Amino acid sequence: MPTPSVITAPSTPTAPAPEPTSGSASLWAYPGISELVANYSGGSQDSAADEEWLKQVEGRCKGALQQFQLQSKLLSKSLTPNAALLKFQGSANLTVEQVIKRRSEFLTTHGLNVISVRAEPGIVSIAIARPNRRILHLAEVWKAWNPDCSQGNFSLLIGVKEEDSSLLFLSPKENAPHTLIAGSTGSGKSVLMQNIVLGIACTNTPEQAKIVLIDPKLGVDYFAFEGMPHLQDGIIDDQDKAIAKLEELVGEMNRRYAVLKANKVANIFDLNRKPDATEHFPFLWIIHDEFAEWMMTESYADAVSNIVSRLGVKARAAGISLVFAAQRPDANVMPMQLRSNLGNRLVLRVDGEGTSEIALGEKGAERLLGKGHIAAKLEGEPQIVFGQVPFVEDSFISSVVSVLRYST
Repeated sequence: MPTPSVITAPSTPTAPAPEPTSGSASLWAYPGISELVANYSGGSQDSAADEEWLKQVEGRCKGALQQFQLQSKLLSKSLTPNAALLKFQGSANLTVEQVIKRRSEFLTTHGLNVISVRAEPGIVSIAIARPNRRILHLAEVWKAWNPDCSQGNFSLLIGVKEEDSSLLFLSPKENAPHTLIAGSTGSGKSVLMQNIVLGIACTNTPEQAKIVLIDPKLGVDYFAFEGMPHLQDGIIDDQDKAIAKLEELVGEMNRRYAVLKANKVANIFDLNRKPDATEHFPFLWIIHDEFAEWMMTESYADAVSNIVSRLGVKARAAGISLVFAAQRPDANVMPMQLRSNLGNRLVLRVDGEGTSEIALGEKGAERLLGKGHIAAKLEGEPQIVFGQVPFVEDSFISSVVSVLRYST
């Protein structure tokens, strides 16, 4: 696998962050970020050996289905970063349920680790784990992203879809306003969180978006972001300060609604496009890592559940989005009131079917492969989307933060 090149920030930034202008949909919020992405030369590609493995898996899977007396007409095959994706024509003799029942036989008899079996119109899609996965790098994936930064960006690139290699986005404007992230140790949860923070900061100026970062782990995964101009109040690692900040959000939401009413608009997206508005607002992202740790404290659990409930769906129009993350969002730390308000689910590998059912709403996340393999259940999408979160190198984070600090 090719070694990714080390990226360095421009030594003498000369241009400030661009003013929002019409027709700048293909520009990042900072010229230095555009330069970093354009100059990236790392990444990896599938090899001839990977293609040969795909052919072998095709033959073994066809043989297994034939042995199980399941009709198997192959319609297409492809390699994803994590799997061989084989699509067979569905029939009365080949259904999702029949394949799932034989999952253990696929593994023990034919050496095929079936990650997922999904129904599509007229198709049974079978994903079989790759022994040698392809690593995606953030800058590599960002090359295919043209974010619209003219009025601030609300659609965050969080991965690449396994289905067709298209980009996977999270948007509090198009999807639900609030999000739950779950994933056990080694699942890639911290990398996903870093992706989200970087995506916000690189596609918005601090006037367009601000980040409130709460982390009971004393910010150990976010030291590299210190000094980022979008980061309000640094990293909050104290329970009382966290509660006070969340309570402030309720007051800020109500104040924003009063401004919306005075300007006769329905949401801040329309407000910020109105040139003669009495006030413009930055979008607020509240990112709470490892919330389950503090939810064991009754006073904190009660305060958070109450505040999140009060924010609810009203927060979207006010430009406030909550992203709550935990290794184990079990029922005792995630009451139904809180769960129902976190409509988007970004779930990496978890440690059991029960956790998967709580986090994702169904079984299956326990079969993910870790290291960024994700199942995304987004409001507005007809079904769960499987994908891969790109890895982000420490050198790239440092370069990005340097550009942001010098350009603001």
